Amino acid sequence: MSCADREHPENRNLITVAWAGTVNSEPPMVSISVMKKRYSHDLIARSGEFVINLTDEKMLWAADFCGVRSGRELDKAAAAGLTYRPAEKMMYAPAVEGTPLSLSCRVTRTMEMGSHDLFLAEVEAVQVRADLMDDKGTVHLEKAGLVAYSHGLYQRVGEVLGFFGWSVAREEVYRQRMAVVRPEQGYELKSARFLAKDILQAAVHAGDRVIDATMGNGHDTAFLCELVGPGGRVYAFDIQSQAVRNTAERLEKQGLSDRASLFQEGHEHMPERVKEPVAAAVFNLGWLPGADHRVTTRWETTKIALAGALELIRPGGILLVCAYPGHPEGDRERNEMIRFLSGLSNRKFNVLRQSFLNAGPGAPECFVVQKLH
Repeated sequence: MSCADREHPENRNLITVAWAGTVNSEPPMVSISVMKKRYSHDLIARSGEFVINLTDEKMLWAADFCGVRSGRELDKAAAAGLTYRPAEKMMYAPAVEGTPLSLSCRVTRTMEMGSHDLFLAEVEAVQVRADLMDDKGTVHLEKAGLVAYSHGLYQRVGEVLGFFGWSVAREEVYRQRMAVVRPEQGYELKSARFLAKDILQAAVHAGDRVIDATMGNGHDTAFLCELVGPGGRVYAFDIQSQAVRNTAERLEKQGLSDRASLFQEGHEHMPERVKEPVAAAVFNLGWLPGADHRVTTRWETTKIALAGALELIRPGGILLVCAYPGHPEGDRERNEMIRFLSGLSNRKFNVLRQSFLNAGPGAPECFVVQKLH
């Protein structure tokens, strides 16, 4: 939770609060219970504001640190590697950058309870991280990797077991709702891209170095940043300035910018930029979604980039390519790549081609190469 002093708004603080909850729906209200001796208690009492910032696994160390250190002694945000951002409808209290969801709260009543004071507050605004909202405006907190505090222990918010009203829901309604909130419970073969994601999750680990050879709108770049963690590095390439801008904005919104190096140049130049072995190199061939479809990857430069990636990949690492036939250059790239990868030595590489036989013409195909030594 974040707060600030009314008289000196530059004096901001973070406090980890376990005793909090929803108390009303119309108007939406929450409560928090804070010890009188805590530094944040007086900040909230004077400003009448606070912001609840939900915590995910990436922020867990910082959340614990902010719960055991005092803001009287140090700037906890700086010490924990967190940054503030303006909170909607708040004059003083900031929000925390990168939090999955923040609630801007204005205190309406303070109740003395003994060791603690109970602050009742109306929720004046809700800000949700962009990647947790779908195109219909639905919030998917089940994808946020939230953590919970229970009896002295931090725990992952785990498997979805049901939804409100599931005990009386019709079977078809139950299946439909659960398929949305718990898709991992049943494995679904959707497309080559989903298979590629599964492979990357198995092959890339925290601290790894990886390459996104075609950053596009940044979805893969962000996914790879999540996989490599704070100690890893993603090198991403694209020739289009729009792709670089879109990717940079996505990473900034998700708090991942410090894990990636973005280059506005062709992927054939990756050996000039990447000077260390990588665990994986990922290619999505074709055009930039939402942009000019006449600008596509081309086999002449793709071949050079593939050869460079195979040199950079460490033993046991993978090269992963999603090809998109169905247009002239896409068909050409796919066919030439089959010939190129088929010519790799089976003593040095394992090569796999995955395609959906009944998906129809133009369906994407996934190619995976593992370097043996």
